[in-house]
Amino acid sequence: MSQFSNSDKQEHGKNAKKVLAEILLECKKYSYIKEIIKEYRCGYAEYDNAQFYCNFAIIFQDSTKWIVNITTSFRSDRVKGNQWDSYNIKKIDPAISKSVLVYPDDLSQNDKDAFIAHNLKIINKIHYSAIDEIVSQKELFELIENYANGQLAVGIKKDVQGNNFELYISSILANGENLKKWITADPKLVGMHYDVFEKILRCFALDKKTVAKISATADKSVIGTLQTSGSPKTDIIVTVLALNNEVKLFTISCKKTSAKSVSVHQYTADAFADVLDKSNENLRSLLRKFQEAGNLRDFGIDNAELLKNELRPHLKKLVRWVIGGYGGSVRDNRQFADYILISDENNIHIHTLEEYTEMLLRPENESHFGTPFQWTFASGRKGKDIQLKCKILR
Repeated sequence: MSQFSNSDKQEHGKNAKKVLAEILLECKKYSYIKEIIKEYRCGYAEYDNAQFYCNFAIIFQDSTKWIVNITTSFRSDRVKGNQWDSYNIKKIDPAISKSVLVYPDDLSQNDKDAFIAHNLKIINKIHYSAIDEIVSQKELFELIENYANGQLAVGIKKDVQGNNFELYISSILANGENLKKWITADPKLVGMHYDVFEKILRCFALDKKTVAKISATADKSVIGTLQTSGSPKTDIIVTVLALNNEVKLFTISCKKTSAKSVSVHQYTADAFADVLDKSNENLRSLLRKFQEAGNLRDFGIDNAELLKNELRPHLKKLVRWVIGGYGGSVRDNRQFADYILISDENNIHIHTLEEYTEMLLRPENESHFGTPFQWTFASGRKGKDIQLKCKILR
């Protein structure tokens, strides 16, 4: 920021506030919050009633109220100003239970470290603070999301957050400021989770000199269902329009989880056989036997060895079907996922399907029957189909 003129700094700050507004609007779209108050001001009755200020106040569905500010650089005078405003706003309005200071995701690591270090002093009660937390853009979204969904049952919470995560990633990819920042490298632009945007486009291997527009959707009605009426592997379709009007499509499968493994596939034994080797009756018979048994113990050691041998020539085909949907019955090729995006508590990781397939097929990831998957059945589905669980690689 030292190379910026004062007008550049003002524009940078204005852009940061604009992006914060976009993040909060996304949270409102998912019903995480019910109201956003811009340019929130208040004051003591006997003095100026607009003396104290914050960028935004947000109100949750349960009427809990937070104030949120954003800053693009860590300066003690600026933070002290936020502290003074936060202290007095909380005193004037007791309904406000939290003050959050946000910094952009695209800052240098040195700049981030200054915010992180100060936040640790707040958390560890080394410093008295009217600001409750200092967080990145990504952490703010998760902070709001976790509070809003705090009363949901675990399974429902995972479903809600998973679906909204797909919508959120599509919003990041379609964000015009992100595209403009990527093409121009203008340091005054902030972008909405720009580091995530840049990481995904790097994986797409796009040339910024040729890109005119990027749009994205996670709309289930657009992506559609499989011919079997099941859900396709694709969660997001990204459309890239080039300057020469050429259109390229990129399809992403998303996983938002901090778990070491998750359920990734559930089909009948016959569906497995039809995709892997339709004419192989030995394979089909063994798959049916495992479906009936439902677990390794009841299936037996001898049958397990036989199934391992039958599956060996089809491991890559199996992984591409399980992870990307290739080999299955789709309505159009957009339902095949060519990229795998994984979000955990700390970061976002993206790989091509081919890269992720090779990662799973490494010897250290071998599990049941020489595959990278754990074979089992879903609750209440023994004898009806086969469920596969997969280690999450990052």
